[in-house]
Amino acid sequence: MAITESIFREYDIRGEYPNQINEDVVKKIGFAISHKCIDLGIDEICVGRDGRISGKLLLDALIEGIIESGINVFNIDLATSPLLYYAAKKNKNKSGVMITGSHNPKNHNGIKLVINDNPVSGKEILSLINKGKPSSNSLGNVKEINIKDSYIKEVVDSSKINNNIKVVIDCGNGAAGFIAPELYKKLGCEVIELYSEVDGNFPNHHPDPGKIDNLKDLINEVRKQKADLGLAFDGDGDRVGLVTDKGDIVFPDKIMMMLCKDILSMKKGSVIFDVKCSNALIKIIEKSGGTPIMSPTGHFHIKNGIKKYNPLLAGEMSGHIFFNDKWYGFDDGHYSGVRIIEMISKENVSISEMNEKLPILYSTPELNIDVTDDNKFKIIEKFSKNCQLDGEKITIDGLRINFQNGWGLLRASNTTPKLVLRFEGDSSESLTSIKESFLNELSRICPEIDINLT
Repeated sequence: MAITESIFREYDIRGEYPNQINEDVVKKIGFAISHKCIDLGIDEICVGRDGRISGKLLLDALIEGIIESGINVFNIDLATSPLLYYAAKKNKNKSGVMITGSHNPKNHNGIKLVINDNPVSGKEILSLINKGKPSSNSLGNVKEINIKDSYIKEVVDSSKINNNIKVVIDCGNGAAGFIAPELYKKLGCEVIELYSEVDGNFPNHHPDPGKIDNLKDLINEVRKQKADLGLAFDGDGDRVGLVTDKGDIVFPDKIMMMLCKDILSMKKGSVIFDVKCSNALIKIIEKSGGTPIMSPTGHFHIKNGIKKYNPLLAGEMSGHIFFNDKWYGFDDGHYSGVRIIEMISKENVSISEMNEKLPILYSTPELNIDVTDDNKFKIIEKFSKNCQLDGEKITIDGLRINFQNGWGLLRASNTTPKLVLRFEGDSSESLTSIKESFLNELSRICPEIDINLT
């Protein structure tokens, strides 16, 4: 069976099941991963899966490919990506593979991986596919392990929460339901659960806290229960969404602003953020005595930045937050929720009060235009080359233009066939003007695109 090369992305592997990614393909990926392990002298690796319907079948196929190559497997089975990353950190080889489709449609699946404590791109794995099965004189062993209990214990032991916090959590029927309710209860919180049952059909709403429509039930429940905050997680639990006690959504760059103030008040260092984040975040990092570092979007790039700069904190507009001050530096949605709870407990103020002290932002959420995987990067290249808008142009990931009154961004999604846009102004009028200018310029340069923002 021919392998669809487009599933091998810049920083992971994603595809539709079973047409693009299936048991045969994943077994071959297991061979390719094993080649890299053998080259690095790695003889064992941790594996896990999220709650998607195809997850168990794909995990079994992955394990087959790895053990047939002579590599031993520690199988944590159903888990969030943070649990898999934690297992890898605790393993002597600091290596792990996660079967997950993250926030993609339910009939999709994919792979995230870290080898020797470094993220590995899907494109690198593609380059190893043609080497076939590694020669091995013996089968590797498979050992099933429970990592959840030790993770919860370490989080609880390292956290200090003084107040009785009432939290509503919406796991969206994703893998976070496997750990988040138990974690927050062990922290001493009063926990109200929404959609904690792991169900790969996602019967209530899609597990993507980056989309406002997916937070409606959480908002209603926070208000109904008079809770202190609401937390939402994506399908594999590495992203977090936040709702205040008043039921207002706090976008991730504002979550980062709160966390920066807290962390930088105790220790000085750098903070990494992606190109989709607000200019106000840069100002708050600098005002708090930190060093701001802008990064391309994607956990692969952020993790490489963490290796290079060793920041205290890193984060993306999508809700991936990486704590590197007293945690392990991987993106972890349920741990991010713990730190938010710890922060409001320490400050003894409501999350809405903290939010109201932040700058007022006139900005859009992430906006998308449907294109194809084949043409999205060509569109960005064409737009970047021909764009005539005046301003400071940043090209580390698509095109971001900083104007005197705000900024606009157009980039290609690395995980879906979409263009990603975001806009911010210093007033609602500036925001409208910047957005219209960008879209008019996109229409001029690429008239073939149907600009239907979602």
